[in-house]
Amino acid sequence: MSNLLSLFIVLLAAFPVLSRDPYDFVAILLQQAGIIPDIISANTHFDSQAFLFVTFPVGPVLLGNTLNATSSLTLPNVSFTPMHAPVDQFYTIVMVDPDAPTRENQTYAAYRHWLATGVKPPRHINDFAEFTQADTTPYLSPNPPAGSGSHRYTLLLYREPSHSFVIPVGAIEYGSDFNSRRNWNATAFAEKYDLKLVAANFFYVHG
Repeated sequence: MSNLLSLFIVLLAAFPVLSRDPYDFVAILLQQAGIIPDIISANTHFDSQAFLFVTFPVGPVLLGNTLNATSSLTLPNVSFTPMHAPVDQFYTIVMVDPDAPTRENQTYAAYRHWLATGVKPPRHINDFAEFTQADTTPYLSPNPPAGSGSHRYTLLLYREPSHSFVIPVGAIEYGSDFNSRRNWNATAFAEKYDLKLVAANFFYVHG
């Protein structure tokens, strides 16, 4: 985790004009990658309030780096730095692929790879987030089909509206089959359940 924090400091230094808000550069990179508006609506004011650290078995997510495809079902390690939020706040994390089956033909976009609610922030700087609930959408590793080109796997962190927040049983987010995961709209999901997007990160995997 200390290496990731060092990277965060380097990124801040690379954007000195954003010193008034050290998280502004995240939205800039999301726009440059087209994640805004492909995943995060351009009509949604994304006010980043945390930096989301995610590390897969094949490496860390660093706002647009490339990782190797993996079929591992090992969940990534997650940490984040919430700002201006109570220490007992809970969060929802999502991973989606907007480039399914390809970036040129997004027929199945966005494809939901993972969704977990009841995520507690780390207690200490070197700790990982605590997952207090079973995954709503079971984790599916970032492993795009061969020949499908580059995929922008995107991780979104939402602040939940209350400690009692749950996604109702029977909601599409509980589905783990192909048809339940495809054509999922993160913006509509957040609006439906009054979730506040507070952080995002992304990486590329080549199919």
